[in-house]
Amino acid sequence: MNKKFKKEVFSYLEKEDLKFTKEDRIETLNKIQDRKDQKQGSNRTLLNTGKRYVVPVLGSVTAIILALVILLPNLNFGNEMVQETEQQAYQQEDLSFSVLLLGKDSAGETNRRSNINIVLTYNSDDNSMNVVSIPREAHVEIFNSKGEIIDNDKLMHASAYEPDPEAAITTVSNLLDISIDYYATFSEEHIYNKLGIVKEDLKGNRELISEMGDLIKDQLSASEIKALLEESGKKNIPNGSLNQMEDMNSVSMQVIDMAQEAEEKIIKGVYYTEINQNLLEKTSDTLNKHLGDN
Repeated sequence: MNKKFKKEVFSYLEKEDLKFTKEDRIETLNKIQDRKDQKQGSNRTLLNTGKRYVVPVLGSVTAIILALVILLPNLNFGNEMVQETEQQAYQQEDLSFSVLLLGKDSAGETNRRSNINIVLTYNSDDNSMNVVSIPREAHVEIFNSKGEIIDNDKLMHASAYEPDPEAAITTVSNLLDISIDYYATFSEEHIYNKLGIVKEDLKGNRELISEMGDLIKDQLSASEIKALLEESGKKNIPNGSLNQMEDMNSVSMQVIDMAQEAEEKIIKGVYYTEINQNLLEKTSDTLNKHLGDN
């Protein structure tokens, strides 16, 4: 910018009227007030908007807290009621139960016959036990695991027809006309040792086999029978049922030998044992009453 231009500019500014009139002051103040009002209005809008959202949110949070305070005890109480009901149902269900004990040859898959067949019923209400020894050569209807009759044969062959324990359970259940809840399998040598029997002595010795019930009565106590259940290699009886059999020293035990009054029978050249029908019906009635089914 040259000196001549600067001189002309300053000269113009000095000559220009720069008075600040009353009207100018009022107009300026009005503008300032308008800006102030706009700012305050904006703040009030934000505040009202915040209040409009905060109040419902606070109300919702308060309602949720009150609901939790009221409902949680009821939910806990409901859970406790369900657990108590389930426990009572379990205890009621297991006041009595039945078990089929199967003694099998240790040869395993090569010989699946069950040479020992014992039915146990237990009632925890009066701490009593029934032990039923069934002759292995008893002539019975053999069922499969589907509940279908597949043959008439020796009881010991029920496990040989079908390895599923359900087949032997259904067969014995049909024979005694009772419900059988559980099963337990074990090595027949194990129980022979408890009975004082040498396995080799059983070969061809039907008289010794027929005395199995008496040997169980004389040689096995209730606590030893419970031990057999606990020691079983394969079983489906729950621990809760076994735990009910607590005081085995005071248990009342009855042994029923189905070989009593049984008749020898030869069918197509094969030896069988025919269980006495009166004893069978009497035993069935005794077991059903013990289980509370009658």
